[in-house]
Amino acid sequence: VTLLVTPLAMLGAVWAPLWDAAGWVLQCLGIYLQWLATWPFAAISMAAPALWAGVAAVAAGVLLALRLPWGIRLLGVPLLLPALLWQPPRPNTGQFELLAADIGQGNAVIVRTASHTLVYDTGPRFGRDSDAGNRVLVPLLRATDEKVDIVMLSHRDADHIGGAPAVLSMQPQAGLISSIEDGHELQALRKSTRCVAGQQWEWDGVRFEVLQPQAADYEAKLKSNGMSCVLRIAAARQADGGEAVALLAGDTEEPQEQRLVQQGARLKADFLLVPHHGSKTSSSDAFLNAVKPRISLAQAGYRNRFNHPAPQVVQRYREHGLELQDSPHCGAAKWSSTQPEQLRCNRAEAQRYWHHFLPE
Repeated sequence: VTLLVTPLAMLGAVWAPLWDAAGWVLQCLGIYLQWLATWPFAAISMAAPALWAGVAAVAAGVLLALRLPWGIRLLGVPLLLPALLWQPPRPNTGQFELLAADIGQGNAVIVRTASHTLVYDTGPRFGRDSDAGNRVLVPLLRATDEKVDIVMLSHRDADHIGGAPAVLSMQPQAGLISSIEDGHELQALRKSTRCVAGQQWEWDGVRFEVLQPQAADYEAKLKSNGMSCVLRIAAARQADGGEAVALLAGDTEEPQEQRLVQQGARLKADFLLVPHHGSKTSSSDAFLNAVKPRISLAQAGYRNRFNHPAPQVVQRYREHGLELQDSPHCGAAKWSSTQPEQLRCNRAEAQRYWHHFLPE
């Protein structure tokens, strides 16, 4: 680039054919780089280390680069090991944690057990070349070195599946569970398994159960919100032996909420991902009485055009004595089955001077 491309590009102002020569050199460079990218370990993805490990690695680099005897410089190698071998802490067996990413108007939740990871929805698509997958979820999954086992897309709406192509491309081993139709374009990228009420599996002592939709709903051709996959996640609490439960409700609306209540589904939960981002068509009184969550989170965009969560819904949660948080105030939100009464908000724990803090 320095010896050929730049001089040719500048000389092209004097003699235009040199610009073609510069373009040809760039094409050759591209072919060479593509060949290098095919080598084993051409790119290595590692978890972002803790601050102390990163500082130690920088000190190691400085020590290795100094003009000192090699016997002294090699002392930097042990300082590199914490950063190279760093693994983010995971929940203990029998427990799980949720991270609701800050992706604007949409849903995207990462669920982690002791050795497995599930991504529930992948956030919105912002434009032809930009979505919550490549802008938020892929960097986040790389930073924590996650190997996703299942991507569950609640339904076909763009604010729930917009980031799916980026996440699925990054995680080739991940299975796909969804209610999207057989002809959907995502089926060409990864064949989907239908989510159907009654599906269950267990990871590391944590139970996963699909509560909605019913198998007959696929033939009834309900609108997309009515086909939302509702996922119940339960773990045994360490203190009292009871269950710590999270309920991820997608864009479920009142008819589906009423059906779940009438069918006697196990809805009681400590954490509730607020249905339909707090739309006035969801969070019915009967549903809230059945769930009775300790903490509810509405994943919604700042000043979104839908006015989510709707004022009447916010008031309804207050009347039921339920704690309701939303993404504009909380940012990325973390919840753990070991502390079911607590929601950790990134905007509160990692304040920055450029953050705009909304009034309560």
